[in-house]
Amino acid sequence: MIEEQAIVTQVANGQVFIKSLQSSACGGCSQQTGCSTATLAKILPKREFAVDCDLNLQVGDSVRVQIDDTHLILSSMLLYLLPLIVTLTIVCLANAFLPMLESWLPEISLATLLFTFWLIHNFHAPLLVRFSLKPQIMGKI
Repeated sequence: MIEEQAIVTQVANGQVFIKSLQSSACGGCSQQTGCSTATLAKILPKREFAVDCDLNLQVGDSVRVQIDDTHLILSSMLLYLLPLIVTLTIVCLANAFLPMLESWLPEISLATLLFTFWLIHNFHAPLLVRFSLKPQIMGKI
């Protein structure tokens, strides 16, 4: 399980809106001055999102939030491995069955890769957040 602290910003209709308390995963790193990830964490605002919760919480309460890490591993495989497998499969099929398109293989591979990323972006993200990556509020701190 991946744990983080959050603060309750809103309570409405059985949902609790929380915002992360930590600014970035690399908060203790000594390389923050030259790191683009730490710079982005300072510039971008923290996200607020809704979580279903049965606990009696009020605005301003600090809570402990957990996410099951097996879903993160499966999502990483889907986001990184699936586009490569689909692209390589399409290029191999195009090369085997359409030899006259051999000069177009770089364009076919790029188009396939971009189309796969587009599909994942549009269809995977809503399903991932709705069904598998549901954060759970474990309790008050």
